[in-house]
Amino acid sequence: MKNVLVVGHCDLDHPQITSLIENNFSAKVTRVKLLKKTIEHLENQACDLVIINRIGAFDQESGLELIKRMKNDNRFDVPLLMVTNYKDKMDEAVGFGAVPGYGKDKLHDKETLELLGKYLSE
Repeated sequence: MKNVLVVGHCDLDHPQITSLIENNFSAKVTRVKLLKKTIEHLENQACDLVIINRIGAFDQESGLELIKRMKNDNRFDVPLLMVTNYKDKMDEAVGFGAVPGYGKDKLHDKETLELLGKYLSE
């Protein structure tokens, strides 16, 4: 079973992301509300994919800054995927080393399932 860490998503988006993943893949989702708690969590729990909100819903921290920080920390070799509807922010995340993500408005699209499948299929 794969482990997915979902970071910084609001109480509306998080259950939808969790449902999509757990209903379509052999995966367990863990939630971290505060972006600053992500590294601490990963130090204690290995994950196969980290899905990061562009702006943390509970702390307003930057998902881009988290990606940059994690990619500069060689302890973590896990795909980081940003969720944003803004192409320029997605491009910036990929430039920092994230894998291509998806927009919130594309959560239920077939392409999003295919994208997640790259990391979550057995």
